[in-house]
Amino acid sequence: MTANTLTPALHDTITLERTYNASPPRVFAAWRDVEARERWSKPSADTEIVYDQAEFKVGGLDIVRCGFKGDLRFQAHVRYLEIIPDARIVMAETVAENGAAKAVSLITVEMKAAGKATDLRVTLQVSALDGSDMLQGYLDGWSPTLDNLANEF
Repeated sequence: MTANTLTPALHDTITLERTYNASPPRVFAAWRDVEARERWSKPSADTEIVYDQAEFKVGGLDIVRCGFKGDLRFQAHVRYLEIIPDARIVMAETVAENGAAKAVSLITVEMKAAGKATDLRVTLQVSALDGSDMLQGYLDGWSPTLDNLANEF
């Protein structure tokens, strides 16, 4: 591929906010626990997520396959850059479809006590590398998963 045929990358920042009826330590625990993440991070009943590797620590790497059941064509590599228990998680993610790079993102998860509840803000700074609909895919994937997170409490 030459510079003349290179598809322009698309960029966006998406911010999603939720309030959960749980303390920041309980919300943080649902992010730390890979079994909990497998439950709540599926955006719909017809999707599947498989963690081939889970290292929830600074510098750790999660390797995740996801997609429609029986068609796990997407693979994500998530590198944890900062983890402040009960307060903030920062990760860098790369997503490929059938081995072809699709998107990269910087994801910041912030938790703040709100009485007995937790206000959560997730900021996704996304670059869709191939001009595809990955920007919309991030929104379509993350919004329902954050709704599902409420079921953990």
